[in-house]
Amino acid sequence: MTTKKILVPIDGTERSMHSLNFIKENYSPDKVELHIINVKELVFIDGISMSDEIKTSEKNGRELLDKARDVVSEFKTDASFTFGYAGDEIVRHAEELGIDIIVMTKSTKKGLTRIIGSCTAYVLKHAKCTLVIIPE
Repeated sequence: MTTKKILVPIDGTERSMHSLNFIKENYSPDKVELHIINVKELVFIDGISMSDEIKTSEKNGRELLDKARDVVSEFKTDASFTFGYAGDEIVRHAEELGIDIIVMTKSTKKGLTRIIGSCTAYVLKHAKCTLVIIPE
């Protein structure tokens, strides 16, 4: 029996949590190893990022990951929080972890990049594994 490694990026929106529900509905916990990631993009003003914002962002990100892990508690799951550009970090984590499938939820905006989201479009172009895009 082969275990699939699935990466699920979440951003704190209810929409992104739909990816976890998709996994619960379509995969057996004994055949999947989940990796959940939350990426916080830092905004620098005059080359400086506020340290309080960094601390708050990490705390909020880790709380979000705990909430996500609770949703899929029946699955073997690990979680990562990182700073950076979301698309780059998702692709990097997928390669480092040997991910088989990335599951992301599409954007609610119009137009091709807006339909799937700019981050999802980036992952679609650069990931070397299967990408599943979930409608909201």
